[in-house]
Amino acid sequence: PPEEYAEILELGETVSTRVEKERRFLEVRAKFPKIIDKSVLYDIEDQVRAAYDLRYFKILPQYAPELFSYEYIPEVLKETESVGTVAKGFFSEYTYDLRGGKLTLKIPFPEHGINLLFDAKTPTVIENIILSEFGITVKVSIEYSGSVNTESSESARRRLEEIDRQLAAAEKSYEEHLKSNNNYQRTPEPREEDDTPVLPRISSVYDYDLRESVIEGGKIKIGRYNFDISAPQFVLGEEFDVRPVPIATINKPVKNIVFVGEVFSFVSEPNRSGDKFNVSIGIFDGNSSIYAKRYSLTPDEAKEAKGAVAQGSVIAIHGYTKNERNDDELYLSYTDIALVSKDSRVDNAPQKRVELHLHTTMSNMDAVIPPDVAVKTAKKWGHPAVAITDHANVQGFPEAMIAAEKCGMKVIYGMEAYFVNDTATALKGNYEGGFGDEFVVFDIETTGLSPINCKIIEIGAVKVKEGKVLERYNTFVNPEVPIPDEIVELTSITDEMVADARTIDTVLPEFLEFVGNRLLIAHNADFDTGFIRAAAKELNIPFDLPYFDTVALSRYLNTELKSHKLDNLAKHYDLGNFHHHRACDDAEILAYIFFKMAAQLEALDVNNFADLTTEMSAKTNPLMLKPYHQIILVKNQTGLKNLYKLISYSYLNYFRKMPRIPKTELEKHREGLIIGSACEAGELFSAILEGK
Repeated sequence: PPEEYAEILELGETVSTRVEKERRFLEVRAKFPKIIDKSVLYDIEDQVRAAYDLRYFKILPQYAPELFSYEYIPEVLKETESVGTVAKGFFSEYTYDLRGGKLTLKIPFPEHGINLLFDAKTPTVIENIILSEFGITVKVSIEYSGSVNTESSESARRRLEEIDRQLAAAEKSYEEHLKSNNNYQRTPEPREEDDTPVLPRISSVYDYDLRESVIEGGKIKIGRYNFDISAPQFVLGEEFDVRPVPIATINKPVKNIVFVGEVFSFVSEPNRSGDKFNVSIGIFDGNSSIYAKRYSLTPDEAKEAKGAVAQGSVIAIHGYTKNERNDDELYLSYTDIALVSKDSRVDNAPQKRVELHLHTTMSNMDAVIPPDVAVKTAKKWGHPAVAITDHANVQGFPEAMIAAEKCGMKVIYGMEAYFVNDTATALKGNYEGGFGDEFVVFDIETTGLSPINCKIIEIGAVKVKEGKVLERYNTFVNPEVPIPDEIVELTSITDEMVADARTIDTVLPEFLEFVGNRLLIAHNADFDTGFIRAAAKELNIPFDLPYFDTVALSRYLNTELKSHKLDNLAKHYDLGNFHHHRACDDAEILAYIFFKMAAQLEALDVNNFADLTTEMSAKTNPLMLKPYHQIILVKNQTGLKNLYKLISYSYLNYFRKMPRIPKTELEKHREGLIIGSACEAGELFSAILEGK
């Protein structure tokens, strides 16, 4: 191998191999101390396959859990496209959010594309890749981004059509099915135009056979759409018998066919000579899409087509299917068009809800509904009111107001803000003592990062007072599940070491008795107390002790440090070496770190926790804090004016990547406003997900 690849391969420590000599198959699972780019791994795999004439060679990397990061998600998606059944091409354009053990991916593929990914278990594939590589459980969801980008829509359309052709084995032809189906009323029987081979495809992404779609009472249901074809308005060509078939059921050139659908694209462009026009109409019938085309139309014919059909129209279109030039792709060569209608969605709830968190086209990538349409739709559905809450702006208010006045609808004006809590402190809960009080400094080791899915395997703690360690507590905990290999490597705690240990139902009451009513001190205290709280809740033991986070304190005191990890702080304070990632050693070294930081505080004339909270709040920089989503609704004119002020301040004074509203500013302008918790990106639900 090249020198750089040799170095990478020597870094890897073989965990296991899977070999099948007859098939020339080799799979290697290996631990690496640092992240290796997927493109590099794939190139290594290709070169190994070539060098040893292997049919299959795969490297399955394993990394320490702490190496998993927000920036690694694109690498995970590369692997997903490599191993997923249908994932390739779906993640060429995406956004993502990773927080609280949940990864949300947003892609510009509408409902039928998302459904296809779920049918192929793509979220599970992504979850398994992360679990395999890092031993971390992350819940994955895939959503429609709502993008209206033309290029994205075109890419999505082409990808879905490609999948539609290739996913499954060929089915019986549509013509043979019609002959055996007496229930289906149809247009004059389609006839095969030529002997073009049938392309492999599936008829639907839904779990029922669309070929059994029945026209009843002048209506046909395809996918999630219900079309009303009882009163067609013929706008182009001649009248025809409007008895459509689902697009997905046609997989070869046929004559005399009728499709129905919603127009998502209309393009009229001159040909190469410039004297004629080519017209292309994209239609979607609730399940599949197809392009209806006519070539070399006169200017008058092209103008007539443009006048008859527009994007968003619902049409029945008559013609014959044929293959695209130099391509196997089917399209409809149309001759006649009629306007029909599509049943709109209704709300049948006996008691109508009121949406208090709703985005419009004024929220980038989050909605495709204009403000006035949102108001009219809520009115049509019988809702008594509707809120408009776009991201960090109120640009939808004028359109919503005008629509509301016309249709007699109540609008609740509001916004989804990016909120930062600049009153946050290192202290959680109520504690008014000084730094010389008696505390319990503690640390835990666990089988993973989630207090919901993972277990405590060790608790270490020390009682301290006035710079001295008074008493120590340390015990293993039997998690009653195997300890993952990466945790063994990180902590050096093995299954054998905890095999005879007591379980958490015995250990936790003993630990809490050791703590008493003292203040708890921990490094990244939300993590440690989150596990204690989860275990206490499961055992019905009350746990509401105040706790103090030394990470937050170090960030306040040691601004020159780039990292505030425990071993970095021990080095910073010259406290010597210790057995990192063992609860007993971590707790004791943290106690000495706290003594050092308490001395720093006293030198700054900060003598107790109340003073510290005041000082930290005063010196907090809102631009450096983690933003949360928050709904702000307006009660009256005073609230509306306060909302406008907050928006102005957020853009003019507190803008970093996004316009932020600090809690201190919100409290000053709180009159006339109602505060809502927003989504999982809000402060409340983030805390719930993180076990706070």
